[in-house]
Amino acid sequence: MHPNKKAFKLSLFALLLITNLNAQESNKAINLQKVVVSTTGFEQDADSNLRNVISIEGKDLQNKGYVSLEQALERISSISFVNFGLGRNIDMRGQGNKSNIAVKVMIDGHAINVLDNSHGVTPLDSINLDNVERIEIIPGGGSVLYGSGTRGGVINIITKKQKSDAFAINLKSSAYDHGGLGGNLGINGAKQINENLAFSFDIQSFNLDGYQEGYNEKGYFINTKTYIDINDNSDLTLGYNYFKSKNTSSGYLTKAQAQSDPTQKGKSDNITQINRPEISLDYHYYFDDIWEFNLEAFWQNQKINYLKDVSTMSYMNMSLPVYQNGSGFEDTLTGISLKNKLNYANNSYFIFGYEFANHDAKRKSLVYYSVPSFINYHRMTTLIDMTKQSHSIFALDSHNFNEFFTLSGGARYEFSSYNTDRSYRNEMSMNGRPPSPTIIDSTTLFDTNKNANNFAFEITPNFKYSDTGKLYIKYERGFVSPSPAQFVNKDKNSQKYYSANLNPEIFDTFELGIDDFWWDFYGFNLTLFYTLSKDEISYLGNPHSTSGSWWKYYNIDQTRRLGVELSLSQNFLDDDLIFRESLTYLDAKISKGVNDGMRIPYVSKIKATAGLEYAWNKNFSNFIDLTYFSRAKDGGTIDENTGKMSKNSWIRDYFLTDIGMKYNYKKLQILAGIRNLFDKRYYTYQDSINDQYLVGNGRNYYVEFKYAF
Repeated sequence: MHPNKKAFKLSLFALLLITNLNAQESNKAINLQKVVVSTTGFEQDADSNLRNVISIEGKDLQNKGYVSLEQALERISSISFVNFGLGRNIDMRGQGNKSNIAVKVMIDGHAINVLDNSHGVTPLDSINLDNVERIEIIPGGGSVLYGSGTRGGVINIITKKQKSDAFAINLKSSAYDHGGLGGNLGINGAKQINENLAFSFDIQSFNLDGYQEGYNEKGYFINTKTYIDINDNSDLTLGYNYFKSKNTSSGYLTKAQAQSDPTQKGKSDNITQINRPEISLDYHYYFDDIWEFNLEAFWQNQKINYLKDVSTMSYMNMSLPVYQNGSGFEDTLTGISLKNKLNYANNSYFIFGYEFANHDAKRKSLVYYSVPSFINYHRMTTLIDMTKQSHSIFALDSHNFNEFFTLSGGARYEFSSYNTDRSYRNEMSMNGRPPSPTIIDSTTLFDTNKNANNFAFEITPNFKYSDTGKLYIKYERGFVSPSPAQFVNKDKNSQKYYSANLNPEIFDTFELGIDDFWWDFYGFNLTLFYTLSKDEISYLGNPHSTSGSWWKYYNIDQTRRLGVELSLSQNFLDDDLIFRESLTYLDAKISKGVNDGMRIPYVSKIKATAGLEYAWNKNFSNFIDLTYFSRAKDGGTIDENTGKMSKNSWIRDYFLTDIGMKYNYKKLQILAGIRNLFDKRYYTYQDSINDQYLVGNGRNYYVEFKYAF
């Protein structure tokens, strides 16, 4: 072992021991503030919510030394991550390979899901975890307020609002058993210029090695906000965020490689650069306590450029390099939202509004390879420009009939127009007879336009049966719109593009929930749900066929998902000792079509978590977190002519254990811990047919120092 790595580990364990020995006893209770959430689009007390909502304080995640939002959310109840070949996407309630379009992820109410779902990954890496105030998780539904793509649920990440004078610096370091040192350095602060004007900022830089050789991420976040109190009744917040990273990776391992040495380098060589600026405006006007008006406008742009992309393919018993250097993606979303909340009676309100969104995505695919003595060169260039523009109106009413019964219901109408422009150029030079080469150079152009009308509605009666307990029943009909890319098919025989005639995916969700707090220390939250989805969009074909690529999107499949979500918590010793447990059970199956009765790939039936936090005194605390994922099926192989799935292999289950501590000394805070304590091996991606695997992080260590001036 390298002496620096050994010293890092010894220092970490010494730190854990010393801080424990020097901690001073105190029985001062931890004061827990009432959480507010914005499930209605407006902030309100948590007790006012009619549904079960998971609200997580950002400081609780930041105090556990996580370096990314993905790392933090993986330990949260009801959330899973799936990778079906594009990267890891958040999954809720068993969406599987539809997770990137059926789970909506938002920052301050603005969706960040990309438009090009066939190649897109929701950009979680662009979110600065240090800038998160809280995360609101709404499992299942939300179509009335949030539109398309909420079948699995909604995750709303609320960023910090700091107006009073402050300045802090943080330094974080991490390492694996075999090395892979990395770190974060950041500063954040705020300045109140006068009683009506304030400014805040958070700047974080990072340089992190991956568990597997050849993986590295380095870059920085910039988050700023300007707060303007126009008068006693109105305020304006202007936000600017910027994220830039340069990532290197070495690709998949074979199963034999993953089992023998999961840290070794893969066969690929990739360098990717990501740039993501974002501008936002948030204006509120309050008409006494009766009417609240909110105007939001935002623009966000993400560019992904493949500076280097070299992989291998097998051809005629040869292993050949394939180059995709210069390829890339661009995703741009511009939106405006006008929302109103009218408080017309005690604990009763009416919300209505209008939303506009213009979502544009560009894809540039460059593929080049050659075969010695046979193909001098083969270049394939695909350029796609796709746009979705939508106009939506919505209304939601919540009426409190008495202290025991509240009824909520609402509806949404969305008009969408789609446009896709696509060009494909095929260039090839083959050695033939006579010796002069055969040249192929052809270009295919295609464009299509579509319009769609979609409706969503919900109704939720809520019964408050005690001072602490409530029960609700919810029915929701929602939709998942096709992406512009799915409106384009390619014929197998003629090799020509043509328009696909697609309907949106329609889902019906039935949900029963109960929430209570017993004996002043025992929290209980239970949800039962059943979701039936029809007209799911299926896919046939082979876009990488050597004899001519082809594909077809069509509506045929029906799926059903049912499950149970249970969360428990117990607080003892004036909240110095806290236990948390959760269990999620999912039964997600295809219920119609050629794959009737088969499990939806990439979905674990069971996720269980347990955690313990103990505050020895006001300065020192420890935690332990346990997370279990049951096994799931991988994608197997799909018959390109019928869509029949087969040979779906099991993705192994896994169990993660994290431990850590927090120590405060005056204005200094020290965090330290170990993730995946028992070094359990698991796969974050598996393609057993092509023998491709990505291994999850092994045991790793972290230490962080924060100082507030």
